[in-house]
Amino acid sequence: MTRLTRRAGLAAAGATLVAALAARKFLGGPAAETPPEPAGEQPRVEMRPLSAIVAARPPATLPAVTFRTLDGAAVTLSSYSGRIVVLNFWATWCVPCVAELPELDRLAAQGAMAVLAVSADRGGGAVVAPFAASHGITHASVLLDQGSDAVHALGVAGFPTTLIIGPDGRLRGTLEGPAAWSGAGPAIRALAG
Repeated sequence: MTRLTRRAGLAAAGATLVAALAARKFLGGPAAETPPEPAGEQPRVEMRPLSAIVAARPPATLPAVTFRTLDGAAVTLSSYSGRIVVLNFWATWCVPCVAELPELDRLAAQGAMAVLAVSADRGGGAVVAPFAASHGITHASVLLDQGSDAVHALGVAGFPTTLIIGPDGRLRGTLEGPAAWSGAGPAIRALAG
């Protein structure tokens, strides 16, 4: 995947939004209205196998990044030193991300590692907190990267993207796309060494 600069990424996102709003207006729909939550069955999302994790060889040193909790407190990635970390980047508008969240929450419930679900939503805690609560996310640590600073610092090119970080704080593997994480504890521990 090609990495976008912040300016190019924002321009691309803006162009996509303008095109979507124009299409809705052209098709007769309300341009400024948020689409309603789909009723009934959700779209089927194909979960990637854990064998799709790309191992970092050798394990890579990560830059210092800071996230915010839902109540606004600062949390650094280095504060999880000594633990295996499953660092997942997602957004409320990303269908595969939403499908993957329960899997991450079940992995977090096992308690063997820190599972950090980092939302890149621009609306911050006001959007993400009720969304996480309505989707039953109670075990994973839901954090915010509202300005996408961590997304850019860590080279995340799309959502969802998950980084596996060893107890030494070094990157051990990356997976782009949704995966079935709930039974992945042994594989993650083996990778994170």
